[in-house]
Formats: sequence, C-alpha cells, structure tokens
Amino acid sequence: MQLDKNRISTGSTNWIPYFFHLYDKGLLSIGFKFKSDSFGDMIHYIFNKTGILYGSALSNLYTSQKFVSHLTKEEKLKLLLFENLFFVYQCAEKKDQIDTQKFLNLLESFYDKFQKKISLWDFDADKETSLKIEKILSERVKIKSNITKGNYWLNQSTNGLVFVDVLLFSAFLKDTQIDLVNKYDTFVFNLLYFLTKTAYSDGRIEEKEKRLLQYLLSSSHLNEGNKQKIARWISAPNELEELELFNGSQLDYKLVFELCVFVACGTHTVHPSEERNLKKIGKALNLKNIEIDEAFLVGRTFVFKNKNALAILKEEKSSSVLLKAIQKKWLLILGRNKEKLFREIKESKELMDLIAKSAIRDLSPEEKDQFKAQFYDILKSMPSLAIFLLPGGAILLPIVIKLFPDILPSAFKENIIDQNQSEKE
Repeated sequence: MQLDKNRISTGSTNWIPYFFHLYDKGLLSIGFKFKSDSFGDMIHYIFNKTGILYGSALSNLYTSQKFVSHLTKEEKLKLLLFENLFFVYQCAEKKDQIDTQKFLNLLESFYDKFQKKISLWDFDADKETSLKIEKILSERVKIKSNITKGNYWLNQSTNGLVFVDVLLFSAFLKDTQIDLVNKYDTFVFNLLYFLTKTAYSDGRIEEKEKRLLQYLLSSSHLNEGNKQKIARWISAPNELEELELFNGSQLDYKLVFELCVFVACGTHTVHPSEERNLKKIGKALNLKNIEIDEAFLVGRTFVFKNKNALAILKEEKSSSVLLKAIQKKWLLILGRNKEKLFREIKESKELMDLIAKSAIRDLSPEEKDQFKAQFYDILKSMPSLAIFLLPGGAILLPIVIKLFPDILPSAFKENIIDQNQSEKE
C-alpha cells in the first residue's frame, strides 16, 4: 500500500496536534457503525474490534490503514490508546464541536493523578500539554523487564493492559476526585486473579498460558507485593485463594471474562469439562448465561481471526519471540527510512546531477569520489541505517533512537502541518 502524504507518525513529536489538524480537516472519522447508543456497548464493541482489549492495535479507531501502515506495533497501539481516550471524551461531552485543548488539559490532569503508578519519569518539564501527553503515552505502551531474568523479550512486546486507562479515564470524567490508583490496583489485581484461575480451570497450566500470564503481569503496574502474590499463584495453583468479587460495572465483568476466554481459547483447545469450569467463572463475575455465551463467541472469533498476528500466542520460545519482534520492528523502521533516503537524495542537486550523468556515460574517478562523498554524507544523516548494519545493530538501534530522537535531517521530519496549504483549503 502506498503511503499517504497525510500519514501520522507517532514515533516523532507533535503527532497529537497533527492528529487534530487532520481531524479538523475532516480526514479522520470513526470507521465503525454502532448497533447501540449505549456507552458501555460502544466501548465493548470498540475494544474487541480494534484489539486494544487484547493489547494489540489490529485496527485503529479514527485513522484508516493508509495513515498508519508505516507504523510499528508499538506506535499503532500508542495512537489507538489516544483515539480511545478521545472517543471517551467525545461521548462524555455529547457535542459536535469538541474543545481539543480542554480534552488535552483533562487528560493531563488524569495522568498527573496516575503518574507515580505508571512511570518513573517526571513529565512536568514539558510546557506544552500535547508534548507531555505524547511522552506519557509512549511510556504507557511499553513493557520494561530485566534482561537478567530471562524475559527481556517482553521489552519487544506492548503493554497488554492499556485498555484499563480508557476505563479509568471514563470514570475520571464523571468524578475528577476519584482515587485512580486504588481503582487501577483493584481492577488489575482482580483481573489477573481471574485469568490465573482460568489457566488452572483444566487442572494444569500450559507453557503458553504461563507466558501469557507473565506478559500481562509485566504489563501491570501493581506494587511488588501484589506482583509476587500473583507470580506465586501462576507457579503454584494450590496457593490460589478465593477472592470476594470486586466492585465493578457490568462492563468491567464482561471484559474480564472475555480476557479469560482469550487466555483459554488462545492457548489450547478447550474441552467440555474446562468450558463448564469457565462458565462457573463467568457466573462468579455476575454474568448472565447469554453474556457468557456471547463472551465465548467474541473470544473464539477474535482468536480464530487474529492468532497469527499475536506473537504471544504462538508456539515459540521466548528468544524466538524476541528476535522476530526486533527484526520485524526495525525492518519496518528502516523501510520508512528508505523512502526518506530517496527524498534526501532528490534534495541533493549535486548528487542528482551525478546520477543523471551516470545514466549516459561512465563517471570519471573524480566524479565517483564526489558521488561517494555526497552519498556518505546522506548516510551519516541516517544513523539508524548505519547502526543497523553493525554486528548486534538490531539491539543497539532502539537504544540510540531513544537517546537521540532529534538527530534526523529536515527531510526525515514527520507530523509537519503546512499552514499555507491549510489556509488554501
């Protein structure tokens, strides 16, 4: 698919103002038709259709494929999280004209209440609200894990629990004084409890189930005590204690159970006895029989359609998941740089003259040296390409880009709003 000139690049800065620039021009709109006006039904539908409930951006909410086909998995999820937060705000406002600055200010207040829970970084130094939120969202979609623990592959995965932010933001818009940290801890702890209980519903835990649970545990920002308790449950089913049902909405219970179905159906064939035990978990979550049946249908359909797109569900060792994730991610980034490289070459008049001459005759030794010098100068402006070619470059590249995000030349910049073009339109 050819890249659109208006594409959004969430790997660069200023993508939020650019998103609203495209939105105001009428180029972005929700691509789903809702069967119900109920907020809970709409969120439930979006969570499943886009994949955000399962920690994946399989489809974006406002942006069509032509705008995002160049993005990595992490960059798509960052955009999808922002889109969901914006949609929740639109639903709360119930207005055709949305005050985007008011939305950003509320989102900033929301994450300020939540900051110690979600990140070690201090974002207060960023004066512009949009830039601050861009950095926060970048942190939200990442998983951090220790290479010494043998689960470094998780660093190449995305946060499987970002959908919780959307639920909490919805609650925050109704009551700005709500205790977000406590609400997050309660929901996520209970979610992981029910998922672990699901994994043991057939009496044993399979390797893929264990890996999926570890992935979700690493996605959580629970305190160390609760993390260790859940880790013990994953390792020893006899320690899995009974919990009282947490105080949540019917939507909360439906989402928890659909993730339970995902854990079971995404990792193995569910036998009748295990399905009966799963239905007991649905009953424990106060779901009606029809809601339990719908959850099985939704979960099984999602796994059937998207299993190949979800590396976490594949029969692979952690090392294989890591290498494939790195390879796919950075080849995609390099592919984007290839297009920018051609653009940079076109902007070099001297180099283009030499290319034109080479098409009709052999270049002289002096011209060849001149060509090499010009081309190497351009390559120097593409550190990602040079680093990637080094031994172990695939590992080094993300570190360098994170440390030096602004070293790309003008032709490599993204999310530039052309004010003159906007005025003409």
